[in-house]
Amino acid sequence: MAGVSPATSGTSRQQVVFDTEVDPDWIPFFTESPMELVPTESMPEVCIEHGLPAVEHRPFFVHSNGPHSEWPTLRAMLMSVAPFVQRLPVEATVRFDCPACEFCLAEIRRSRWIAVLALLVVPLTIAGIFTAVSLELRQLYVPLAFAFLPGCMPIALLAATLAWSRSGFFADVWMNQDADQLIVSAHPDFAAAVERNRAETR
Repeated sequence: MAGVSPATSGTSRQQVVFDTEVDPDWIPFFTESPMELVPTESMPEVCIEHGLPAVEHRPFFVHSNGPHSEWPTLRAMLMSVAPFVQRLPVEATVRFDCPACEFCLAEIRRSRWIAVLALLVVPLTIAGIFTAVSLELRQLYVPLAFAFLPGCMPIALLAATLAWSRSGFFADVWMNQDADQLIVSAHPDFAAAVERNRAETR
């Protein structure tokens, strides 16, 4: 049963629960493919993170095994690609349109600019190395070598990857253990809007 319950994190955020159902447009081609789910009700025109009026809806998804719902961090990114980490199989994926406000869109743009600037460091450093070699500026060889390794490889690339992954983050969401409910850690105004919508449809 979908509902709203206070979050246990000690903050003012609330956990909003949406029931899910199999996407009627989902056609599995392989038996191992994860089940595609969608929420049984639409989300209000309110930003999940900030509680402000939504100005855009952006595609979002979460796997039943996580950790796509978690805020992207360097540690989480490295753990996701580590070969020794045991990963749970994905049983289902919930896809939905996530309401985003102006603050969300500004954060997206900022994260993408950071990613682009981090990537630009790589060709600029390489160009600096070639320039220093061609002009025989030996006093720059060591600083530029450190700027390239580990400066560009891998620090700049990791920073760019992390910033770009954060540009796709819109809400802290996850699925319950039975993979039949979508749980959203939401702003109280979003939770109130959900309750109003449900009250109107009863």
